[in-house]
This record gives sequence, structure tokens and C-alpha cells, in this order.
Amino acid sequence: MMKHTGVTLKDIADELNLSVYAVSRAINDLSGVSKTTRAAVLKVAEDKGYIPNVNARDLRKGLHHSVSLLTAGMSNPYYLDLISGIESIFQIRGENLLISDIAIDGHYSESAESLLLQHVLETRPGGIISTLGLSDSSRQRLREWKMPVVFVDSTPGSAHEDFSYVTTDNKDASNKLGNHLAEHHFKRWLLVIYPSVWNSRYIRESGLRQAAARCGAAIRVLECNNDQFSTRKALDEFLDHDKFRPDVIIAGNNPILLGIMTALQSRAIKIPDDLALVAFDDFIWSDLLKPRITLVSEDSYGIGAKAAEHILALIDQKQDRKGGDDDSKPDGKPQMTMEPIHQTIEASLKIRESCGCRYPTGAA
Repeated sequence: MMKHTGVTLKDIADELNLSVYAVSRAINDLSGVSKTTRAAVLKVAEDKGYIPNVNARDLRKGLHHSVSLLTAGMSNPYYLDLISGIESIFQIRGENLLISDIAIDGHYSESAESLLLQHVLETRPGGIISTLGLSDSSRQRLREWKMPVVFVDSTPGSAHEDFSYVTTDNKDASNKLGNHLAEHHFKRWLLVIYPSVWNSRYIRESGLRQAAARCGAAIRVLECNNDQFSTRKALDEFLDHDKFRPDVIIAGNNPILLGIMTALQSRAIKIPDDLALVAFDDFIWSDLLKPRITLVSEDSYGIGAKAAEHILALIDQKQDRKGGDDDSKPDGKPQMTMEPIHQTIEASLKIRESCGCRYPTGAA
């Protein structure tokens, strides 16, 4: 029999002269149907190419087999390793990862965030992993939905909020990078960085300002959108009109680094002879550049894996409560709840030639 799409339980029931209820129980391997009937239903379902509605089935059972990842600009290679880390855990558990981008091409708006979150919640995911700290109203909506959430490489508003997060130790990373710049005796630092809605910006900027103050360097901050094109435009305008002449530029992440390199190349500025260049976030082809870029290397794979482990634990805890209210087990005893985790992962500094080091010295 030729397979076709859009086959329903009723189509199968009509062919076998059964009730939809009986067909549903047969397909979902539930009691109440004979082995003969179950075999006949499964045979017709296979012949017709029936595809079960997993979301509807899992909602009825109180189960969830998908988690939504909210990213903020998929052009950043950082997310590729993060996703690989998440999937390394999800594949073992048979969980699905659904990806939604809040800031396409690095452009963010709170209205776009709100709309996307509404669409995500409508799909009833088992949990959410978010790479943005999200707005106050979005976090409040997640509380109201009692949605398991883990933030990655971002912190959810106040440190006292009852959400979990796994992030790079950006304070330590900024100190490592700042101390290395001080060893080179750079005196004019230009930090080119994304808007504060990506709240890792606060700690990175603060750490570099402190490092500059310790060594008597001046530091300027140039904000741009989180993409290479707005970065190039912002840097071109800065170099054309501002009297501050940096001896080192610090890129806030990969897309920004690409925009900086494009702007400098168009001006025939040689790195590191004319200007030093360093960056946050490693990427897989960084060793192929000439000169190779000195950068902060985050363990995005490890961050993703730890976030995946914790979101699954939160989902399991929520599903264990099914049958009782939100504060008690089915037997009436108090339900143990997991404390939110606040975990930071150490980053390393990969020292290459772009800062002026003539020979790579390995990780610091």
C-alpha cells in the first residue's frame, strides 16, 4: 500500500473497523487490546506511514522529550560547541533539542524576545536553556509557568534570583587577559563589545577596566551590535573621528573580532606590527589565521554539557511531582526541591602572535 502523509488515528480505525480509542491504545502499547488487534493496528499504521503526534501524547502522559535552547545570534561559533555539549548529554537520554534564535544576526529587541518566548511556551517544552539573561517580564513569565530553566554564559538578573546558571568565570578571564596586556606595556586599550543585554559584558568590561587601572593604561569602550557588519561600521567611524589611538584592540567575541579584522585589513593596518589584537572566545579555525589570535578560550562544550545535565535533573524533579500538588509528593510528604546551581567554569588564555608574542607560549 502506498504511504501518504496526514494519516490520522481515525483513518486506521476506519480501515480496521475499530474505535479510535482502541487504535490509540494499541499504538501507545497500553492495555485493553488483544495481541492480534495490536499487531493489526501496527501493520496498518506502518503501511499507511502514520506518524504519531509525540507532543500530544507526551502532554497527556505528563512527559516531555524536548528542551528549547534560546540563542542570541547563531553566527557566533561559540554556540556550535555549546550545542555539541548539550547534545552529548541529550543523546544518551533520548531528549530532543529545539533551537530558537532571539537575536538573529546579533540584533536584539525585547519585543522580539517576548514574542519568541511566547511561541516557545506554546510548544510546551520540558525545559528551557537560555543564553541570554532575559528581561524581567520574561523571567516572571517563566516563574508563572513553573518552567525548568538553566541560563548559560549569562546570569538571570539579580544573583539572588531562583534560577540556575552555568557560565564562564568572566572575572578571572578578564584578569588573565588584562594582566597579559599589562606585560606588553600597552597604554591605550580599546574594548569593542556587544550591548549590555548580553550581560557577560558587565563582568568582562569591569575586569578589563580594573586591569587597565592597575597598570596605568587608558581604556575606551566602543559598543556595537553583536555582529561583524555593525562592528566594522562602528570601528571605522571611531578611527576616522576619535583622537584616541589604541595600541591594542580587544574584541568582545567572535563576530566582533571578524568585524574588527575586516576594518583593519581595509586600512592596511598590520597585526601586531601596527596594532595588537586580542579577543574573547576561541573558535575552531583560530590556529589557521596569520597571525594567530591571542584569545580567551572558554569551555563552551563543558558549559553545554553541565547545563544539559542540570536541566534534565530539573525536568525529572518536576515530573516526579505529577500526581501531587507542586509542594508535596503523591503520598502527602514534602517534596524535595533542587537548589538552583550557580556554577562558573574557568577559561584559559591562549597566547599567540597577534598580541606581539613572537612565538606561541601555550595556555596561561
